[in-house]
Amino acid sequence: MGDATIDRMTETTRSGSPTDARLTNVSPVLRTCWHVVAASDEVGDEPLGVTLLGEAWVLVRLDGELRAFVDQCPHRLAPLSAGTIVDASGTTGGASRQLQCGYHGWRFDASGTCRAIPALVSADHLPGRARLGVPHKVVERYGLIWLAPEEPRAPFPDFEWFDAEGYDSALTTVVRTPVSAGQLVDNFLDAAHFPFVHTGTFGVDEAAEVHDRGITRNDCWTVEAVFDTWYRNLDDPLVATGEHDAVQPQVLTKRGFGAMTVVLTLEFPVTGANLAILFACTPETATTTRIYKLISRNDFAGDDDRMKACIDEEDEILREDLRILEQYRDMSLPLDQRVEIHTKADRLSLAWRRMIGEMVDIDDETKVWVGDKDRRVAERRLSSSPQATAAS
Repeated sequence: MGDATIDRMTETTRSGSPTDARLTNVSPVLRTCWHVVAASDEVGDEPLGVTLLGEAWVLVRLDGELRAFVDQCPHRLAPLSAGTIVDASGTTGGASRQLQCGYHGWRFDASGTCRAIPALVSADHLPGRARLGVPHKVVERYGLIWLAPEEPRAPFPDFEWFDAEGYDSALTTVVRTPVSAGQLVDNFLDAAHFPFVHTGTFGVDEAAEVHDRGITRNDCWTVEAVFDTWYRNLDDPLVATGEHDAVQPQVLTKRGFGAMTVVLTLEFPVTGANLAILFACTPETATTTRIYKLISRNDFAGDDDRMKACIDEEDEILREDLRILEQYRDMSLPLDQRVEIHTKADRLSLAWRRMIGEMVDIDDETKVWVGDKDRRVAERRLSSSPQATAAS
């Protein structure tokens, strides 16, 4: 985006009436994205209830396989996360495992099919509709549980450093915040706030000017930019000895996916260290988001103390972001680029917003979010209406 484009957008804001296209934590387009809903070690021998887009899901391990179901028994709609995992005979031992509702003991296998209703006698038939709702897919990757309620439009976020040779990986503290997932991703893609928000950690005055090498958009629903900037590198042990300056150059790459996920890599030319971060924001409800931040780096050589110190610093970096973001009065993210004034320093976050905007459409009559399929249905409905027929 050139300066002329930015000027035209700004002028439209002064004189026009921008539409109210905003991304929230319950925008239906997010149903077609991959979302982290739990850490792998949270899903053990008992059902785990999680919330995504205001909907309740239950995660279970049945016969060694991870499964996810709508957290609601079809009998009396009791939450299945209040149930237990039992074997096919209804006891807690055995190889074949089933999810048992804690209210009336209905048991469901790994496919979500009801296999037993204790209140019935052997001659009774199980209701054919006694099946559990399932998402499009649930997978376990990078030590995290990912769920897609509907078929995702974008591919699964790639984080190749998690199990790469020479890299140590750890999950930082999982945080819940009222800031929307869209706002968090937009902030994580931004590079202009470093000297002002992160003054207590890595932010330095030298990073005030934003220099990117251009914005890349590929066919896999990702946007990417490489920034040449500066960083207060207190992870470098030679800073303490005075052999290296604390303020060091860095090459920063940010990749935003067609989801509420960003992958960031930092290369430090002075030390040769590489740090990668997977930043995944889970839109739990209209007013809550959970943040999962996974770090992988190649300069600690298995040193647990250094990794713990790194986690503490990354937690503080997130707290610095939340101190400003949680003061917003409106937690939705504008997708109409005329709502705000932009400069070339905002090119990456704007490219990501534009990409998300392409995944959705605004129905001009009802002003509600609709997906591609719903839009086509609406277009067919409008084209066959009496008004449309008369107009043609």
